[in-house]
Amino acid sequence: MGSHIVGGEFQSDKYPTCPRGKVPLSTKDPTAQDLLWEYAQRRRPIDAEFADDLEQTLLSSGYRPTPRKPVYDLYGASTVWSQVEDRLRLSGWTHDGRGRWKHSIFAPNGLATTALALEILVLHEAK
Repeated sequence: MGSHIVGGEFQSDKYPTCPRGKVPLSTKDPTAQDLLWEYAQRRRPIDAEFADDLEQTLLSSGYRPTPRKPVYDLYGASTVWSQVEDRLRLSGWTHDGRGRWKHSIFAPNGLATTALALEILVLHEAK
C-alpha cells in the first residue's frame, strides 16, 4: 500500500506523465463511466458546456446512465413537480423554459437540471 503516493500526492504508475494529484480516467472505461457521469452532473452548475461535452462523449462511448432516484422521493411520494418548482423559485432559482435552472449563488455560471437544483437546495437547507 502507498506505492502510488509520491510526495503526499497520487501518482499513476500506468500513466507516469499524468501530473501528480490527477487521476487518469477514460470515458471508454466501463468502470469509470458512471463516476464521470456523476462528475458531469456535479460540475454542471460551474461549467455547463464541460458537463454537456463530457455527457456526450460518455454516451458516444456506449454509456447508458441509470436513472437517479426520483426527485419527489426526497420529500415524499406525495410531492408533485409543480410543488418542487415552486420551492425552487421561492429559494431564488430561475427557470430558462427549457428544463434548466439557474441560481446566482449555487449555479451562477451554468444551468442545473430540476433534480440537481433540488439536490443543491436540500443540501443547503440541511446545513
